[in-house]
Amino acid sequence: MKSKRLPLLISTSTIGGMMLFALHNSSAVPDQSLKWDIRLLRKDNNEGCAVGDINGDGKLDVVAGEYWYAAPDFQPKKVRRILPFGVDYLQNNAEHLVDMDGDGDLDVMGGTFTTTEVKWYENPGQAGYDAPDGWKEHLLVDTQLSSNEISFVRDLDGDGTPEFIVNSWIDKNPMVVWRIAKKDGAPVLEKSVIAESGNGHGMGFGDINGDGLEDIVFKQGWYERPKSGPFSGPWTLHQDFQLPHGSCPVIVTDLNSDGKNDLIWADGHNYGLWWMEQTSPDPATGATRWTSHDIDTSFSQGHALMWEDIDNDGSPELITGKRYYAHSGKDPGAEDPITIQYYDWNPKDSTWTKHFISQGEKGKGPGIGLQIRVVDIDGNGWKDLFVSGKSGTHILWNKGL
Repeated sequence: MKSKRLPLLISTSTIGGMMLFALHNSSAVPDQSLKWDIRLLRKDNNEGCAVGDINGDGKLDVVAGEYWYAAPDFQPKKVRRILPFGVDYLQNNAEHLVDMDGDGDLDVMGGTFTTTEVKWYENPGQAGYDAPDGWKEHLLVDTQLSSNEISFVRDLDGDGTPEFIVNSWIDKNPMVVWRIAKKDGAPVLEKSVIAESGNGHGMGFGDINGDGLEDIVFKQGWYERPKSGPFSGPWTLHQDFQLPHGSCPVIVTDLNSDGKNDLIWADGHNYGLWWMEQTSPDPATGATRWTSHDIDTSFSQGHALMWEDIDNDGSPELITGKRYYAHSGKDPGAEDPITIQYYDWNPKDSTWTKHFISQGEKGKGPGIGLQIRVVDIDGNGWKDLFVSGKSGTHILWNKGL
């Protein structure tokens, strides 16, 4: 049975001169249904992670930064060396498991924060997993672009091969999709431009205008996909909203079942988690219009979100938490306790119920980094969480009710 719903406080705010009604919980309760076991795999400053069957034994393994961890023991094995920079960063802004060379096993693909090269690391197979120097490194492309907030892999054209998309924290940087292709038998990335200028912190994917085509949401609004195809030319920019320090990703889903997709987003470097209800378009211009509602303003640095069913009730839950020291302790709330939590959505009265998965202390306990992976790693029928951040790389085993 789920936790009792809490009383709501109703407040108002204005954006662009429009009165907005915000619903938010007055407090939160510890989780009273799902049970969790937490395992620390490694303490380092890596913030990207991925899950997949790396060694082909039918079990799900995990990879995070310099190491991968084979199920069921999850002992570290070297993948690569990642250079440090700044006070407490590693050059890894996300990582992905993709079969880059078509040999049937999963390779590691990733980008960096402040350098311009995109590389992949070749799965060596059983004979090479214990090599002290890790996997063979290959250059995919030099993008000539730095200031990279995060990268995504997503199959935009539905051909079964994902594309590589970089979100930059610089507003004027171009929005680019990189298509995985082959040149002289080797994997390469080919450039397709969405916009020559127009990027910004935060990104999500979904159909915004109801035309059946997936669009891209980001800090400065949304890009409308061309009807002639995602790589047929520039996408149309609609600056209908602003998402300062938007989360990665922004969730696009129809929360209230009115046929229009809404947005769920957090401020990755401040307090605040919201959902934005899409209302009727402007009758004069056709621009999309939005009403903002609070979900939770009690925690900061909710940099990553996931929308997955983790309690097996048939409906997704919103999963997030604190990205510990996202800006090396300079963000508001940086010294607050580290938490990971999920929220149940009640569409009948448009409310959310908060459940803590973990509650740590300063620098201790699991927090989110740049990616939250949600998958049933141990095969017990309940989806687990895999996170990697500056308080360590953790598996949070979902033990169910």
